[in-house]
Amino acid sequence: MTPEKIQSFLIFFPILLISIAIHEFAHCWVTDRLGDDTPRREGRVTLNPLAHLDPIGTIMIVVSSYFGIGFGWGKASPFNPDNFRNPARDRMLTAIAGPISNVLQSIAWASIILLLIPFVNEGWFDFAQSLCVMGVRINISLAIFNLLPVYPLDGHHILSWLAPPSWRPVIDNPIWGFVFLFIVFNRVADGVIIPVMRAAGNAVMFMVLGFIQ
Repeated sequence: MTPEKIQSFLIFFPILLISIAIHEFAHCWVTDRLGDDTPRREGRVTLNPLAHLDPIGTIMIVVSSYFGIGFGWGKASPFNPDNFRNPARDRMLTAIAGPISNVLQSIAWASIILLLIPFVNEGWFDFAQSLCVMGVRINISLAIFNLLPVYPLDGHHILSWLAPPSWRPVIDNPIWGFVFLFIVFNRVADGVIIPVMRAAGNAVMFMVLGFIQ
């Protein structure tokens, strides 16, 4: 492993692991608050990352962190819509909690940079600043990606709630989601989705630092 690969891993891995764990915790916490105790019974209403690790998703986190990409996923948050008071609405609220948690995390990472300013001449400043900037970008990317309205991402639950009930069987059909992710996404990622992620990350940095300063 080269020094660059080690540094890349040390930046990406902890941020991505924590970001995904908080994302899944947010799903589980909201599910529990809305009357479905399924995640609590499965020990998922916790910030402990170990409770939210998916075997294959964790391998992807490790491998992608090594290459400085930042990609992976956690164990899907369990829920039983029959336990919700308003199944369609509460499923949407549970779904949107994950991306919201990532937006809040990105704001927190941007705010931490302000605390580092007095230490700008310290040897560890550049690494710490890179860590925070990457925290913003990873979390904004996770939020935007998960809001895509296709199965199995969180956005498909939101679209299902907004759409007429007769459309929901189509929206919730895994086939259309996988077609999008493996065919359409590959065509629009570089030209549309990734630039949007970068612009959103820069916007968070600008708004947070500009507002506080």
